[in-house]
Amino acid sequence: MRAACLRSIVGLAVLLHGVAGVFVNSLLAEDPPQRATPWRSSRVHGTPEPPLPYKATRVFKNVKLDHPTDIAWLPDAQRWIATQQNGPIVSFSNDPNTAELTKVLDLNDCHRQPVGQTLTTLFHHDLERFPWCFVCYTYNGSEERGTKVARFKVIDPTVPTVDPQSRQVLVQWQPTGHTGSSMQFGPDGMLYVSVGDTQAPYPPDAEETGQDLSDLEASILRIDVDLPEGDVTYRIPADNPFVGVPNARGEIWSFGLRNPWKIAFNPDNGDLLAADVGWEMREMIHRVTRGRNHGWSLMEGSQVVKQGRQPRVPITPPLFEHTHLDSRSITGGHFWQSDRLPELKGAYIYGDWMTGKVWALKSDGDTVLWQKELLDTSLQIVCFMLDPSGEVLLVGFDGTIMRLDPNDAVNHPEAFPKRLSQTGLFDDVVAQQPSSGVIEYQINASHWADGTHSRQWIGVPNDEQLGLYDYDDWQRPIVSGRFQFPIDTVVAKTVSYYRDPNDKSTITHLETQILHLPDDEWRAYNYVWNADQTDAILQDDIASETKLQIIDSDSPGGSRTQTWRHASRSECLLCHIWAGGTVQGFWLPQLNLVDHGENQLDRLYDKGYFQNKFDWPDAIASPHDTSQSLTRRARSYLSLNCSSCHRPQGGGTANFNFDITKTLQTNNFVNEIPAQGNFGIDDARVIAPGDPYRSILLYRILKSGRGHMPQFGSRVTDIDGVRLLHDWTVSMAKSNREFQWKTVEARLEDSSDLAAEANRYLDTPQHALALSLAVGLGKLPQPTRDQIIQLALTSDDSLTRDLFEPYLPEQQRTQRLGPDIDPQTLLAIEGSSDRGRQLFEESRDINCRSCHRIGSVGKLVGPDLTGIAANQSPLEILTSILQPSAKIEAKFRSQQILTADGQIIVGIVTANTSDSITLVDSSGKPHVVDHNEIERSQPAEKSAMPDQLLSGMTASQAADLLAYLISTSPPDAGAEGVSRGPE
Repeated sequence: MRAACLRSIVGLAVLLHGVAGVFVNSLLAEDPPQRATPWRSSRVHGTPEPPLPYKATRVFKNVKLDHPTDIAWLPDAQRWIATQQNGPIVSFSNDPNTAELTKVLDLNDCHRQPVGQTLTTLFHHDLERFPWCFVCYTYNGSEERGTKVARFKVIDPTVPTVDPQSRQVLVQWQPTGHTGSSMQFGPDGMLYVSVGDTQAPYPPDAEETGQDLSDLEASILRIDVDLPEGDVTYRIPADNPFVGVPNARGEIWSFGLRNPWKIAFNPDNGDLLAADVGWEMREMIHRVTRGRNHGWSLMEGSQVVKQGRQPRVPITPPLFEHTHLDSRSITGGHFWQSDRLPELKGAYIYGDWMTGKVWALKSDGDTVLWQKELLDTSLQIVCFMLDPSGEVLLVGFDGTIMRLDPNDAVNHPEAFPKRLSQTGLFDDVVAQQPSSGVIEYQINASHWADGTHSRQWIGVPNDEQLGLYDYDDWQRPIVSGRFQFPIDTVVAKTVSYYRDPNDKSTITHLETQILHLPDDEWRAYNYVWNADQTDAILQDDIASETKLQIIDSDSPGGSRTQTWRHASRSECLLCHIWAGGTVQGFWLPQLNLVDHGENQLDRLYDKGYFQNKFDWPDAIASPHDTSQSLTRRARSYLSLNCSSCHRPQGGGTANFNFDITKTLQTNNFVNEIPAQGNFGIDDARVIAPGDPYRSILLYRILKSGRGHMPQFGSRVTDIDGVRLLHDWTVSMAKSNREFQWKTVEARLEDSSDLAAEANRYLDTPQHALALSLAVGLGKLPQPTRDQIIQLALTSDDSLTRDLFEPYLPEQQRTQRLGPDIDPQTLLAIEGSSDRGRQLFEESRDINCRSCHRIGSVGKLVGPDLTGIAANQSPLEILTSILQPSAKIEAKFRSQQILTADGQIIVGIVTANTSDSITLVDSSGKPHVVDHNEIERSQPAEKSAMPDQLLSGMTASQAADLLAYLISTSPPDAGAEGVSRGPE
């Protein structure tokens, strides 16, 4: 929520005075050791992609500004006027080499108590006739509390000097929350002032000021300061849109803005653009014109915030909007007018406080002609400067001023290492001998990776050290208890397997995975080892596969084939998500172990890797460590293998999580009703205490095909993991169930008619699960196992077959679509709409109908699919299934809520009153939450519709389902749907 309050009084104060709180404070007093061995051999810099076209060059290096909030050029003085957050307004010349600061005005001299923030200073454009200076600032003192625009008399505009005793307040509003507070004179000579909604981030716009015309908040004001009327220090222009409108402030020019942080006029055509800091999903550039409603807080750009409200004035969508993938707190800029970079002439230059990115935009009216990223900086961009030549300069909140220059790297890009041997990570890549300053580390527990094993290293550049976060920020890659890594840190992991599991000399490297931090976001790369095992080659952003031949005496012919998938870069980041800390292994609970007789964390501290000696937390348990409790081992297993998705911001659609840093109670999966289907299991639960045969979790991990978990990554069933989760579930409560898999195993061993006995357990999914566990976990003779497997595979029930297919050799399993689906190839297959209807209406492992309806079948948690082909082409329908999060209709975007007691609720908002909010989860279950019980809330980045829905289907099944979707007729206009509450 930090971005939401960043430009509020509280947000800036915390930013300025609470930096020490970024790191864990329970530290020992002594100074930490410095790095014993720096890493200076790294060649992992930048990215394999082409460099951005511009770079930032620092200027005005001798100008030491104290947290500037605005800098503007004053032609009369030929000097820059810099507004500083803590009150002093200063000036400096335009000579970058000799510029020095001169005091213009200190607002602290005007009040008994210090001002809150000084935000903008604007001198009148005609100082000869109107020798006035306008300052927007906040004051929280006992008298005159508020955010105000004050006018001061300019004594000498050529110096400049200002009379602090001449202060007159023109207009003011609340001093809290989002202030806005940008000022510009328009081409018409009027003063335009941006005002935020003045609210805290949550609940959004609690006082409903965004659409309220009776106050000044959440608006762009337009006033005439040249012709004041009577005792009033300004005049309201007669052509303002709401003059004479009952209960409306005449000063308002446009409204529905959340926190318009900087406005600018286009000198070529007079267009006014406002950069509006968004809430949880979007950052907006608005084209502001007379009387426009920009939507807040009914809308956040294109995203609905408050359902079912009708605006007083129709909402105008933003000129351009960013998602929070690349922008999280937008900063408005200026229009480039210089000839120095002619391709930018006429472009609006703007940036982002959080990400440091800078973009350019050209438009014609409400049409964007082009928009592109120019550069990526490390600055917290607070404002931009428009210099006399028409260039736009960048300003960081730390006082750094930078100009745009062409990036020479565009023509001479630094070669990103194409081979592992070129990265500087290893002195001897074949022997995996790390370079000086790169350190190998051990972890307590690894996730299941199809029987492979791994080694891992970290390279922290130069002599840098690691800090530790002690808070979570949902909008930045900050997770409490995770390390703060320096830029250009590299973490590497080599994945290997044994061609003969009984002969360690047959070790073969598959890939070396790399995470690199080039800026504020991690990037993932995969180096695939060559057949000669002499080096690894950088894989493009596509996945590839390698067929492994592994000696296995239990397999036909004495060996088995296993396919290893070399993940693409984007696939790597499906698990390495910032919400989970991105670098999942290098984490205090994973590192807290004894290695060669010494605690690894102590060793890392002694070698100078940590800024402080943090309190070492308890170690995470290895799932294989039988000295640990079943609960610790099982929770560790679920955390390692499932929590990347099943955590807040992880993308999992169910209302539970496997985050091991939370309590088991707040994980909310024990006794939880499954949200994505029950596979025909009576009274199913995610985990049913004491009864693994009603536990969907166990079923999903064991089965193949549709509904298997995890959805991507592993292709080999982890039998030991299944055993662990089974035993943990059994230990939770006493069960009255008559059969267990061990009972089934005993009966099979004693039976004189194996087929008849096995068939007894193929009638229901629960019984079939017990039989499958007897085959997988028991000690049945191989011929007996083979006979049961073949018998089960003849079942008419796919849910039964899927429980036994994992025991087959890979080449004998059903060929499914998998993660790589070519839309055109799939669309070329002629499907059967009749078979597709059966899949939709009757299948127990295809759960479309749990959220969607066709005709009278299904639920309306999500959109009605009846007649979908009337509005979408077959390719569009298929794309929406393959990429469910690419385009989400606003009213069907899920909301994620964290309650005060730690419960996480994910669902679609169906009602939002002043007292509570109602969400319907993916199972159709409603949740009513009082607003005062909400700790955090934000729209989900990902769709409630799961990824990889078609990957477990065969090509013919997917074609059949598509054929049915395409064949349905549009619904009757008067058809009634399942009530979703007010919309």
